[in-house]
Amino acid sequence: MHRGEIIKEAIKTSGIAMSVVADKLGISRKTLYNKFKESAIPYSFILRLGEVIHHDFSKEFPHLNKSIKKETLPQAPANLLLPFDGEPQEAPKPNTLKDCEAELLQLQRKYIALLEKFNELLLKTQQEEMKM
Repeated sequence: MHRGEIIKEAIKTSGIAMSVVADKLGISRKTLYNKFKESAIPYSFILRLGEVIHHDFSKEFPHLNKSIKKETLPQAPANLLLPFDGEPQEAPKPNTLKDCEAELLQLQRKYIALLEKFNELLLKTQQEEMKM
């Protein structure tokens, strides 16, 4: 079996839908299916795929040990997390009316600051367009 066939079997065994795997890898399903036909898939792709489907490909490719993974694979992007990997923890909710008012005031200040920055950008853009 070549690399493409090996990754195809690993995905099937994982039980994760092809469309989900493709989405988490940032490629189309068609591209993923085309990868199954390739015999020389880059190991960096195989390692990324292993993270997505939670599969250790060092069994199929013994030279892909953990030290190589750390060196060749950049930090996994957040979009590689699957829905069942855990939900992000919510910020603590305010308990009292005073806490709610303080949080509302803080959000209002952030919103106003953001609006001011946006207006500055609009003015700069308009000035640059007038120069042209």
